[in-house]
Amino acid sequence: MRKWITMLLLGILFLSSFQTVKAEATQTTNQVPTTCQSCSCVDVEALLSQVLVNISTLSFEIEQKNAELQKLYMGWNTTKNVSILSEIVRIEDEVRVLTNKLKFLERQKLSIELIKKYTIKTPYGIKILYYKLPSESALVQEYMEKVHPVRTDVDLTWFIAYYRQAAELTFTEYVQTDMRLRELLKIVNSGNYTQEHVREILDLLEQRRMLWNEIYSYAEEKEKLETIQALKEAGWKQTLVASAIGIEPLAINFGGIAEGESCFSIFCNWNYGYKDPLPGVDDPKYADSAPLVHYSSFYPVAVWVGIYESTTPNKDYFWGQYCTYDFPQTNTDFRKYWDRAVDLHPGTQFQDFGSIQIKLFYDGWAYNPNEGNQLQESNIIWQVECNKSGCWVVTNYLKPLPDPDAAYYADKYYKLYVNKYWLECCKYGDVGSSCKWANTHCGGCFAPDQARSQNFVVCTRDTYGSLCGWDWVVKW
Repeated sequence: MRKWITMLLLGILFLSSFQTVKAEATQTTNQVPTTCQSCSCVDVEALLSQVLVNISTLSFEIEQKNAELQKLYMGWNTTKNVSILSEIVRIEDEVRVLTNKLKFLERQKLSIELIKKYTIKTPYGIKILYYKLPSESALVQEYMEKVHPVRTDVDLTWFIAYYRQAAELTFTEYVQTDMRLRELLKIVNSGNYTQEHVREILDLLEQRRMLWNEIYSYAEEKEKLETIQALKEAGWKQTLVASAIGIEPLAINFGGIAEGESCFSIFCNWNYGYKDPLPGVDDPKYADSAPLVHYSSFYPVAVWVGIYESTTPNKDYFWGQYCTYDFPQTNTDFRKYWDRAVDLHPGTQFQDFGSIQIKLFYDGWAYNPNEGNQLQESNIIWQVECNKSGCWVVTNYLKPLPDPDAAYYADKYYKLYVNKYWLECCKYGDVGSSCKWANTHCGGCFAPDQARSQNFVVCTRDTYGSLCGWDWVVKW
C-alpha cells in the first residue's frame, strides 16, 4: 500500500516540478500549459470516484454472500446437520477474501481523501499544502495516548512499525486459529466427533472474525500514518527541489491582463537592445549609498498581486497570483486587492493567516549615466504588503505616490534597488508586436526595460522620514 502512495506522490512532485512558477520576492513568472501529459495531472477526484465504485460493487457481492451465509446458519440452528458446517466455513472463507479486497479499497479511499485534503489542484499540477499537514509532534502525542508505548523516544516511523508489527502478530494468531479450525473440520467430516468439537468450531469462526477486525484496524492506522508521512516527505522535497532550481512550489495564475507571447532572446538583443542597468544598489539595505536616478517620465501599466499562505509574504508559502489594470486611486487605496485575494483563495483560514504582496508597475524613460546619460526605456516599481490588519512598506522601500494612478509623471528622481537581468523576452500583451525585455507575471508582457532589469524605489529614513518603511500605509 505504501508503494502506490509513494509512487503517486513522487509523480506529483517530480513530474510537476518542471511546470512551476517563479515566485521570489521580486518576480513571479508563469505560463499555463496547453496539455497535461504527466502524473502531475492526476485527477484525485476521478481516482476517488473509481475507488468508491469498486467499493460499492464489492459491498454488494459481500451482502449477497452474507445472505447466503445467514441461510446456512439458520439451517444449522434448525437441523444441527454437521455437513452444513463445512459449507459455512467455505462461504466464510469466500466472504473473507472479498472483505480483504474491500478493506484494501477502503484504505485506498482513506489515503486518497487525505491526499485530497492536503493538496490543491492547479493549472500546473498538484501542489502539496505542506504547512497544513499536522505536525509530527502532534501526531506522536495523539498516538502515544492511543498506544501508551513503554518508551517515550518515539516518532512517526516508530508508530508505523508498531501497527505493522501488531497486524503481523495478529495475523500469525489468525493462522494458528485457522489451522485448528481445519483440523476440527476433518474430525467432524470423518464422523468421529463430539459436541465439544462442534462448539469449538463455532467459537473459532467467531475468533477468526475478531482477529481480522483487529488486523483491519491496525492496517487502517498504519495506512493513515504512512500517507501523512509520505505527504510530509513529498511536500518537503517539493520545497527543496524548488529552492535548488530557483523556483517555488506550484501556484495558481488567475491572469487579469493581456496575454503576452515569448520571443527568442536574440530578437530582443537585435531589435530592442541590451543596455547597462540603471545605477542603484543590489540590496535595499544599502539604500543610503544609492544615487538618485532621473526619470524623464513614467506612467502606470499594471498591478501584480502575489498571494501567500503566511501572515507576511514568504516565498516558501507562495500560493498564487493575479494581475489587474486597476491602480489604487490614492496612496492608501489597497483594501480592494486584499478583498480580491480573500475571494480567490478557497481556504477558510486565509483571511486570518494569509498575506499579499502588491507591485505597482510603471513604464518610463530614465537617464542612464552608465550609457553616457542617454535616455533608455526603464520600468519603475513600488511595492506594498498586506494582511488582515492592513498594508505596509518594508524597511527601505518608499511609500506609494500620492496619486498612484495618475496618467503621467515627469522629471522625478529616485533611489533604486535594481534586480538585474531578470526580465524575459516577449511581445504583445502591453508592449506591442516588437519583442522587448519585459515582466511576464500572470502570462502578460508589460513594464519593459532595456537593461532587462526591475527597478524598485528605495529610500532612507534620514532623507524621507515617515515616507520610508518600515511603516504602515493603511490599517483597517
